[in-house]
Amino acid sequence: MKTILILFFLISCSTHKKTMTQDLSKNVSSNSFKKEVSLNNNNVQDFYAHRLKTMSPALEDETIDRLNPSELKSMKPTSDPLLDISLKCQKKDFENAFHLVSSLFNRYQKTAPYWNQVANCHLLKGSYRKALLFYNKALEVAPNYVPALNNIGVMYSKQGLDQKALVAFDRANKISKFSKTPRYNLSRLYLSYGLTEIAIPIFQSLLNYSPTDVDLLNSLGTAYLIQSDLEKSMSYLNKIPKNYLVNPEIGLNLSLLYKRMGKLNEAKKVFDSIIYPKDERIKKYFEFVKDQIGET
Repeated sequence: MKTILILFFLISCSTHKKTMTQDLSKNVSSNSFKKEVSLNNNNVQDFYAHRLKTMSPALEDETIDRLNPSELKSMKPTSDPLLDISLKCQKKDFENAFHLVSSLFNRYQKTAPYWNQVANCHLLKGSYRKALLFYNKALEVAPNYVPALNNIGVMYSKQGLDQKALVAFDRANKISKFSKTPRYNLSRLYLSYGLTEIAIPIFQSLLNYSPTDVDLLNSLGTAYLIQSDLEKSMSYLNKIPKNYLVNPEIGLNLSLLYKRMGKLNEAKKVFDSIIYPKDERIKKYFEFVKDQIGET
């Protein structure tokens, strides 16, 4: 069952401190030429106040990483400049993202969320050394800043350094038991090593926040598939809206499940609807499932 696990990806935590200050876009006046007052971490709240429209909402107040491409495309500029940095980087609009980063430097340089967002952009670009530099800058400002610790774990995982990733996620989780993203990443990392008995209770606790969360339903369905508990696996995967089955990270699991339940026609029907993946890891799983169900 190890082949299934190549589908699991970890989630960056882009939660930032929602500022309680005036809108930066107000008209220029004589006051605009006064030195801008720098914010700090003491007068801000640590959550996303902007409501995201997503089928995977369990972590929506902590990260935008789980927006699917169409959801991300539909997101418009907000009144929150740090969220806008994150959106631009997710959309690969790095030039405008870093222009916004520069324009916000004077106001946000003393806040950990600002440096965390800068690091996230470099992580998305694949610039791991720069990302680590800015995550450490965030931790210099706030040593126990959970999003930066979580994201260092994501960065290590992307480099195949799972032991270091586990240490980072575990530290983030111990600092803040209420932060959902480090728990989510811990459970996915455990699952990638087949440790379903540890991962399942964490997924279940997160599902309580949002019983229709697509990623959590898929994760639990996959965990029970690994355990060969086919009926329980189906009880979760069957709750995912049918239009999501074109996503190879979801459809391939369900196709394989149908095959192992002896429902070959259903397995082929789901498989034939799946969009061919671009990611090399998923391509290998795609070919594995294809071979399992006898598709030519």
